[in-house]
Amino acid sequence: MKKDILSNMNLAINTGSLANNTSEALERAADLGFKRVEIDLLNNEFNYGYRRRPDVRFYRQLQTKLKELMLSVWSVTAPQLSQEQMFSDRTRKEILKSGAVAAGLLGAKVFVVQPADIFKDQETFSRYVQDLHAPAVMDGFDEAWVQVVNRQMTMALLNQDYWIGTALTNQAERLAKISGDLAIGCALDIRRAIGRNDLKTWIDLNGDRLAVAYAYDIEDDGAVVAPKDDQWKGWLATLGTTRTKCVVLRSSIRQDDSEITASRHAIEEFIG
Repeated sequence: MKKDILSNMNLAINTGSLANNTSEALERAADLGFKRVEIDLLNNEFNYGYRRRPDVRFYRQLQTKLKELMLSVWSVTAPQLSQEQMFSDRTRKEILKSGAVAAGLLGAKVFVVQPADIFKDQETFSRYVQDLHAPAVMDGFDEAWVQVVNRQMTMALLNQDYWIGTALTNQAERLAKISGDLAIGCALDIRRAIGRNDLKTWIDLNGDRLAVAYAYDIEDDGAVVAPKDDQWKGWLATLGTTRTKCVVLRSSIRQDDSEITASRHAIEEFIG
């Protein structure tokens, strides 16, 4: 794969990989030489509680910080739902919509969601994919989708299974069907994807809707670190045949800055 095929691809780093405080994570990202970030909407900062709405002022302050650090936001991930929140349809609806609003305030191009963020429950989801029922999205999905579209973003569904033996979206065919039915994009965790099928199969079925891809390695002790495996060159070359415009690096908060920087340099050299 020639380098010029990848020349329009951007590189970002996930803020949750750098610190448990988004403001500190942005400062670290800038110090590490990144120009783009993916922002995790952290529950303690999103601050959805008894008032039933997020802390909008916090994200307006982040806007200012992003400008000061000359960082742009490629993608924003929906808040991780707590067990209590998963039991309330109204809460899930409000968090999804508010997450899309926060992503828009931050200037994101992509709003990344997981199956639990948008589907009613696992049982209706299974009937949808197995028996060709209507998409099993929860009440409020349409409102969030409109928020995303009005802010000129793409909603992207991550390939994710939550339980062993229960397949949700970490299957290439399923992800393609769902994204097509819902008119949304895909967010591809490459390591998780290749654990299920070869990357070419994923790309053949989902390449046209791929909005963001994640790159990281896993140490022997299970720790997530910035990518350094030689295989990434081939995987990124395959990714370069798609419409993907950004690769997001993930690392460990405890990982040394020099290791993350070395990973950034290696990938930047390849993608141009």
